[in-house]
This record gives sequence, structure tokens and C-alpha cells, in this order.
Amino acid sequence: MGNGWKNSLREDIPEGGAAYRHDLLFVGASTVARQFYCEAKVENEYKLGEVPTEDKSIGTGLHEEIFAMESVKTEDLIKHIEELPSLTASFGLHAQIGGLRVAGVPDAVIFEKGKPRWVVELKTTRGDPSRLWPDQAIQVKIYGLMLERMGFDCSNLTLALIRMKQQGLTSPEKESLLLLVKTALEREKTAQLEAKHAMRFFLFPYISSEPEAAIAWAQDYWLERREAIPTRAEGKCRSCEFNGVCAHSLFKPNG
Repeated sequence: MGNGWKNSLREDIPEGGAAYRHDLLFVGASTVARQFYCEAKVENEYKLGEVPTEDKSIGTGLHEEIFAMESVKTEDLIKHIEELPSLTASFGLHAQIGGLRVAGVPDAVIFEKGKPRWVVELKTTRGDPSRLWPDQAIQVKIYGLMLERMGFDCSNLTLALIRMKQQGLTSPEKESLLLLVKTALEREKTAQLEAKHAMRFFLFPYISSEPEAAIAWAQDYWLERREAIPTRAEGKCRSCEFNGVCAHSLFKPNG
């Protein structure tokens, strides 16, 4: 692995230049992924503002407890990646992919001998954790692509998307869960952890063509080559916080 990744970590996201739709200078990986759930919802979030929900609040709180990490300077992070045999870290990624500058912070990147071995992304749900939503898989795959574009050696990278129930973890369990996840991945034994904590692991080998294709489709909205494409699933509209104001909604609360 060369020094390109070090320079990428030291670089800030470029400022200035042509802005994307909604005057954005970059687009979040999670935002690109949400386009595959419903692009009209993404547009409403930018036009009308994000609407707080109980599920979002619970999910944010869980992430803050499970993925709490010590803050370090960039040079220290570089040193840790180079010198430690194993390292779990969370840090900002950014890359130019096609016509889009993409940025984001994965929940965790687990390094082995200086190379990213796993990207871990956690999604909480009230429903069935064994159900995989395509947009969630796209998000973790984009993180893998950003790592590669930043110069990391991703030849042995696996992308781990974990879906789990929102409720049921004690505070000590939340604090130890990331270590348990890391150990389960290293030992290739995730079934026991899945059963104990009502979670499901979805593991994907890193293949660059998949997130590249996703961004090639998504970028046309941000480059204003087309308008937002709404979902055709009424169930998504029924649960959407914008269903009372969205012109594309297939479900009207008073209709």
C-alpha cells in the first residue's frame, strides 16, 4: 500500500467549484443510498428540512453508545494504521466518483496490518432484522469504494452491514458490542451474536463495479440531468414523514 491514503486523510474536502443540486459541495454516501429508497423523500428533506422521528432519535443514540471512540489527530490515526496489528477506527471518507464528490463517515473500519479488512455499518429497526433493504447495502458498498479511491488496499476488504432490533441492549452490552462484532467477524462466527442480540449480519465482498454503477445512476439527479424519481411502493409512502405534503405520495393521511 503506497502513501496515497495518507495524503487523502490529510486532505480536507475541496471547497468551491460547481455546486450540486440544493447548492451542495458534496453529497453524503448515506444520501446517495437513500435515493434508492425514494428520491422524492431525499428531495423533500432538502427542500422542507429533515423531520425528527422517534426511530431516528433511538438509532442515533444507539450509534453514539456502541461506536464511541477516542478522538485522535490525523497524524496519530495514520501512525496507528501503519503500526498497530489491528485497529478499529471511524473517520471521514471523501472521493471523486464519476461526476460526484462523495463524503461520509462509516460506523467503523477495522484494519489488519495496515489494510482495511472490514467496514462495519449498523442499521437499527423495529421490524425484522433479517430483511435486507437494497439502499442500506449500497451505502456500505460506497464506503468501500471511497476507501479504495483514497488509496487504501482493499484487496481483502469485506463489507459488513448489521441490522438489529432497536430495543433490548443494556448499557454494558452497548459498550462491548463493537468488540463482540469484531471478534465474531475475525472468527467467522456470527450466528451466536445474531441470536443473542436479535441482529443479522450481511457480508459482501468488495466489488468496485457495484457502487460505481449506483453512483452513475444517482449523480444525474445532483447534476440536474433529471428530476427526482419517487418510489412506487405505497408502504414506503405510508410510513414517510412527508406523506401529507409530497406531491408524489401514494398514501395521503386524510385521503
